[in-house]
Amino acid sequence: MNIIHYNDFTPEQAQKGCFVIDMPESAYHSHDSVSKSMLDLVSRSPAHLAYAQEREATRNMAIGSAIHCAVLEPQRFDKDYMVLHGINDRRKSEYREAVKARHADFVLTGNEGDKVLGMQEAIQFNPTAIKELKKEGYAELSAFVMCPVTGVQLRCRYDWITLYDNNCIDLKKTQDVRYDAFQKSVANYRYHVQDAFYSYIYKLITGNKLRFRFLTVEEEQPHANKVYELDTEAKQVGKRQFEADLAEYNQCNESGDWHGIAQEDELLSLPMWALDDECEVEL
Repeated sequence: MNIIHYNDFTPEQAQKGCFVIDMPESAYHSHDSVSKSMLDLVSRSPAHLAYAQEREATRNMAIGSAIHCAVLEPQRFDKDYMVLHGINDRRKSEYREAVKARHADFVLTGNEGDKVLGMQEAIQFNPTAIKELKKEGYAELSAFVMCPVTGVQLRCRYDWITLYDNNCIDLKKTQDVRYDAFQKSVANYRYHVQDAFYSYIYKLITGNKLRFRFLTVEEEQPHANKVYELDTEAKQVGKRQFEADLAEYNQCNESGDWHGIAQEDELLSLPMWALDDECEVEL
């Protein structure tokens, strides 16, 4: 396994294919390579990628990072984060004093801490999740490789990966872990494309097939959680979609034509769910 520390990371290694530990998020997101989130924009239109604004840090993003840390790296969470139990207003003097000692992203109010720790605790009762998270593995492991088909530099970041048995767990905070609800999330957020893209990068670097699974956990109590693995059809659709997006990115990058959505006039119908509702009323 070609696993290197961020301090030793070079462009040559990125092209050959490697995994990088301890890479700051800012360095990962600013790297000159194509990620799944960039392909999501291309799928909307290449212009949406060309005009994309740099992501601004939000409190929700900070809480998301805290959840990932608490679940995937509990020892680091205990060391790096401070939970102000009983303090739920960030305007309070106790919160302001705590932020002076640590960055605001690492200081959680009581309510925020209860939610993060509640999700962490609930997952402890999921046998599949605990079995994988107790294996020797890496959290937030960055990966880089050159696509041999397009010549485009690719990147991804695995939430939790056990390289020695080719397993990956991707943590998803959601509102509803039930089958129908998460099925919609997969389609809406293109999680099937993520599965295929991350698996492709892994195969290019290691030569091995990756087993990719989603650990879903509800944000609100009782923090229901469930592990899902996509079926073969979903994986195949994800593969076709990311390959098409990557090919279009490559073509736009070579031509310099980052075109937008086609502007031809079009006849518009109601969505199927609205038509179904109307049929029920008529019946």
